[in-house]
Amino acid sequence: MTVNRSDRQVLVVTKGHTYDRNAFGAMLDSLDGITCTQVEQPAAQRHFAGEEPARWDAYVMYDMPGYEFSADHTSPPVLTDPPEDYRRDLLDLVASGHGFVFLHHALAGWPTWDDYADVMGGRFRFIRDPGHPDSGYRHGVTQHVEPAAPGHPVLEGLDGGFEIQDEVYLCEIHDAEITPLLVTDAELTDRTVWSAWNAVQGRRDDNDGWEHPRGSGVAAWVRDHPRSRIVYIQFGDGPAAFGNPGFRRLLANAVDWVSRRDTAGQGA
Repeated sequence: MTVNRSDRQVLVVTKGHTYDRNAFGAMLDSLDGITCTQVEQPAAQRHFAGEEPARWDAYVMYDMPGYEFSADHTSPPVLTDPPEDYRRDLLDLVASGHGFVFLHHALAGWPTWDDYADVMGGRFRFIRDPGHPDSGYRHGVTQHVEPAAPGHPVLEGLDGGFEIQDEVYLCEIHDAEITPLLVTDAELTDRTVWSAWNAVQGRRDDNDGWEHPRGSGVAAWVRDHPRSRIVYIQFGDGPAAFGNPGFRRLLANAVDWVSRRDTAGQGA
């Protein structure tokens, strides 16, 4: 790959969830003015330490670490903790103002690390416990998304929203800590999507015995932070999404916006 040094240089972190590598790579290659370098976990962790972050204008997190799933998906996953050095390095980057874009299943990453969910502004939960219901999913949902923050730089060129076919989530969102960017018209209830807890126990596409509050429909947001620019985008399950012009524009806008660290907070 030829690196254009005038481009935004972006580290894309992957692994922990299956995806179409060719279609994902084609989407990254299509982003004008952006050069993406993909590195899998755990090797990617070295790019968060020492002098390495100076190489990257932004990080795109498309990983889902922190689980050991059973081969036959008939028992709950074993949860694993992130290394202490990696926790410190990532939180130091956030505190210093480095930009992050989190995509799709990244919302489920590092389930035992509460600070990670706080950085993203939400959590997709595979585990069901008395204090927190497991989250919900449904694949291949055709939906229309509308801007919730007209005029925001991440939404440039997307004033009318766009149609997309992709997986939807019904999950925990930290409403008080985010600024919604896009809202989906997909119906998000525990009767219209499936339980993640049931799925990891071998009962895919099933919502028996599951209860979850109705979803707000927020499908992309800014995690409000005094120093870092942080965006979460819920899209990104497969080729139908990767090839969608609206999603590609949204991702390029988000990368460009979080890369600009000359001003703090939510300004342009």
